[in-house]
Amino acid sequence: MNTNRQIIQLGISLFLITLILFFSLIFIFSTQGSITDAEFFNYSAMINCFVLPGLYAGMGFYSIFRVAKQRIVSFRQAWQLSFVPMFLGGLLSLGMIFIFFNTSGNWAEDSLQRGWYELMTSNPNPEFMEKNGEFVTAMTDLKINMFTWKVFFLSFSVIIFFYFLISSIFAVFFKNRRV
Repeated sequence: MNTNRQIIQLGISLFLITLILFFSLIFIFSTQGSITDAEFFNYSAMINCFVLPGLYAGMGFYSIFRVAKQRIVSFRQAWQLSFVPMFLGGLLSLGMIFIFFNTSGNWAEDSLQRGWYELMTSNPNPEFMEKNGEFVTAMTDLKINMFTWKVFFLSFSVIIFFYFLISSIFAVFFKNRRV
C-alpha cells in the first residue's frame, strides 16, 4: 500500500474515532437525565486526558510499525509516519469540535462550564482559587465563549507539542530498524 495513502487513512480514522467518542458523550449526556453537568465535564476531561492521548500515540506507533515490518525506515520517515496521521486527525477533529461548539453546541459549552464550576465549588482548592481568581471568574460567566479562535490555536499548539514529542520518541526507537 502507498505510504502516503496509509498516512491519510490513519489520520481520517483518528478523526472519525475522535468524533464518535465526542458525539457519543454528547448524545449520552443529552439523553440521560441522570448525568449531571459535573459528571459530563469529568467524563469529557477523562476522555481528553486518558483515552485520546493513548489512542493517538497508539495510532502513531502502529503507523511506523506497519512500515518498519516491510523495510528499514530513517528517522525522518519514521517521524513523518507518526506525526502526520496524528496531526491530520487532531486538526480535523479539533476543528469540527470547535465548529460544533460555536454553531449548535452552545448548550453543551454551558453545561461544561457549569460542570467545571460545580467541581471547583464542591472540592475547593483555596490556593488555586486565590492564584487564578480571574480565570475562575471567567469560567463561571456563561456569557464568555470558551471556544474562540485564540483558545483553538492555544490548545492546538499544546496538542502539536504532544504529537511532536511522541513522534520523536517513536522515530528514535524505529530509526534504521526493521521489525
